[in-house]
Amino acid sequence: MSTNSSKSVLTYHLTLSDNRTLEYHFNQSEEGIRLVEADNLVPENWMALEHHQCSNCTLNKKEQPLCPIATNLSVLLKDWHDSISYDEVELNVVSKLRTTSATTTAQKALSSLLGLIMATSDCPRTQFFRPMAQFHLPLASSEETSFRAISTHLITQFFRKLDGQKNIEFDLQGLLDIYNNMHTVNVFLKKRLESAVEKDAALNAVVILDLFAITLPTYLDDELEKLKPLFSILVSNIET
Repeated sequence: MSTNSSKSVLTYHLTLSDNRTLEYHFNQSEEGIRLVEADNLVPENWMALEHHQCSNCTLNKKEQPLCPIATNLSVLLKDWHDSISYDEVELNVVSKLRTTSATTTAQKALSSLLGLIMATSDCPRTQFFRPMAQFHLPLASSEETSFRAISTHLITQFFRKLDGQKNIEFDLQGLLDIYNNMHTVNVFLKKRLESAVEKDAALNAVVILDLFAITLPTYLDDELEKLKPLFSILVSNIET
């Protein structure tokens, strides 16, 4: 798959083990970056909102007949429906400022791309991740994702406070709630994708994404303890 990349702010270039080359382009919009190829959508049955609709979904089929995440992912599955998890992939992610290159597996490359596509969809449950998508980090580790997620949550609370809103949440419970909801989305998304793929790469890409959502509540305190020494000099030297 290829499209005009001259206006793209971020492009995923992937070379598969069978030497196929795939590209996915993201352009800038007022709401953040968006997948260009999703504009050429051809609806399929598995994209219907009611097809394995998430139990925590806030949408209804009259206003939104298609699942927002599924419509974006349809672009991906046309190319990856028969890919095996451990197929080798050469990945190059090109933005305006840098290029990230790696030799990795299909499931890891897909997980990174899938997470970005989900974050830039119009699903109400993924809106939190749009700022993170704007500063996308390909193949991010769990530690990097933790830092970015915590930062995004606290910056959100800062802007909510400036906006005069109440119930500002600096205790991170809101972040845990967001990832608990994302776990539900991932569970139902995997069921949905089982209707659209032949092999397991795309399914396991969802599993990789979901691992973070599942484990965050149990190791968030540990992650904060790891980060604390980095901020100790700032905490002790803040002028009053």
